[in-house]
Amino acid sequence: MNDVSMIPPDQFADLIAQASDEQIAEGMTANRGLLLQEIFNRWPDQFRAEAARDVNALIEWRITRPEGGEDRWQLRLAGGACTVSQDPDDKEPDVTFTIGPVDFVKLIAGVESGPKLFVFGRMKIRGNLMLAARVQGFFRAPSPGASSS
Repeated sequence: MNDVSMIPPDQFADLIAQASDEQIAEGMTANRGLLLQEIFNRWPDQFRAEAARDVNALIEWRITRPEGGEDRWQLRLAGGACTVSQDPDDKEPDVTFTIGPVDFVKLIAGVESGPKLFVFGRMKIRGNLMLAARVQGFFRAPSPGASSS
């Protein structure tokens, strides 16, 4: 998996669905920056403008690091577009998701659900909970098993 950008979203979802938590953790340790960059680079392409046409929001993702700290990425939804930034601005996000790396990869691959991760305390949400509940619907989600059809 040298060039993650060559793996279509549904195939990526299949790989994650078949991987153990330990394998995902290993991949995130060895290639964390590359994987996060590729994941966030794809979000504007997966954005469903029609689902978020009236939304003007700043969404922050904080992916925790095993040694402490976190990687912070922001999605700005405005004017029917989604832009991504690895260097969050100083503006307070409308909603912030804090999640571990394995759960994050499983969430974006469609293997885990946001509500389940939240209920079991594996994802923390701060800010506008109504917006948080809608975020998943703003993006086309990959489907594990779809690439083998």
